[in-house]
Amino acid sequence: MRILYSTPGYKPAYRIGGPILSVSAAAERLVKRGHEVTVVTTNANLDEDIDVPLARAVDIEGVQVWYYRREEPLRKWLPFVSYLSRSMGYMYAPDMRAALDHLVPQHDVVDTQMPFVYPTYAAARAALRHGKPLFYHQRGNYLETHRERRRLKKDIYISLFEKPVMRKAAALIALTAQEQEAFHALCPETPCEIIPNGIDVPSLDASAAARIEARYGIPRSAPLILFLARLHPWKGADELLGAFRRIQAEVPDARLVMAGADECDAVSRWMPIAQSEGFASRLFFPGVVSGDEKSDLLQRAGVFCLPSQGEGLSMAILEALANATAVVLSPGCHFPEAEAAGAGVIAPRDEEAIAKVLLDLLRDASRMRSVGEAGRRLVQRTYTWDAVIDRFEEVYGRAISKAG
Repeated sequence: MRILYSTPGYKPAYRIGGPILSVSAAAERLVKRGHEVTVVTTNANLDEDIDVPLARAVDIEGVQVWYYRREEPLRKWLPFVSYLSRSMGYMYAPDMRAALDHLVPQHDVVDTQMPFVYPTYAAARAALRHGKPLFYHQRGNYLETHRERRRLKKDIYISLFEKPVMRKAAALIALTAQEQEAFHALCPETPCEIIPNGIDVPSLDASAAARIEARYGIPRSAPLILFLARLHPWKGADELLGAFRRIQAEVPDARLVMAGADECDAVSRWMPIAQSEGFASRLFFPGVVSGDEKSDLLQRAGVFCLPSQGEGLSMAILEALANATAVVLSPGCHFPEAEAAGAGVIAPRDEEAIAKVLLDLLRDASRMRSVGEAGRRLVQRTYTWDAVIDRFEEVYGRAISKAG
């Protein structure tokens, strides 16, 4: 199959977050299965641009990636906007339409990723113009937790631009059952398939604890809580920090690693509190982590906590589960499967409730391990990349046969 993806950004635009990881991983694995994958994207990396070749194919792990320069007219005329917002913007790329009219006819299917931006709308319209099956990913953006932010603007845009595309798509692709319900509420006449994000299940490495001790000074016997996301109010950074503050007297040997870009001045606000209350040596802000350091933290952590206001299907949650780490999640993570499988606990998004759940786990090391092991089994059953790519091949292939 020849598959064209359209997405607002692509590797190495990691500041955009989880969609970059999941989309690139799916594209690379489709290539390994023998398919041709082209990605049409911009040079955006949230509110900055990445330095990449423009308007020509760049081979990234076998995927042919076409980057186009994005323009933000509002920021051009009102430059102070970039200081007020870390939004990606509309990501208008003036050279993209002509490129899509050249590339789309060469492909069998088009799969767009994420709403409210020009690249995915332009690719969807090109697919419809050229009679190619269109698959429509929105990665949780139509869940109520996401739509409630700037709702009026989003609802107007959905009615004018997204719904006409959704009605003509071959299928809508939901990450979870909750997202499937959101799609059905907006566009019940279009088929909707559930295809989750995938994850590689790593071998467990007992030596990770030694490397984390050498890097951070965290004793191998100390309980470790890991947060792995943008430090942002939406992700619940303050709720977790407040919960950690509450449990100091009960588990004074516990450590908390808050890994991610600091977008809410968490370090400057929380380190003085930690210093005055005597737990600064147990609180770590390493910034964005990746590669072996990230893998070692996932392997070493006993608990992963994400008190997010809203997630589609977080790659960080899947990574934690795959590494046999117990998870503590908010209802907004939209992942009840973790609690149903005995792999974690869903806790209300407030300091006191999170602190109670963390204490229950940290006080019982045997239970914490068994919960983590249940998470690893859940991933092995349902969320491996082999299973996910099988589903993509099935769904894409069915649409190609119908169109042909």
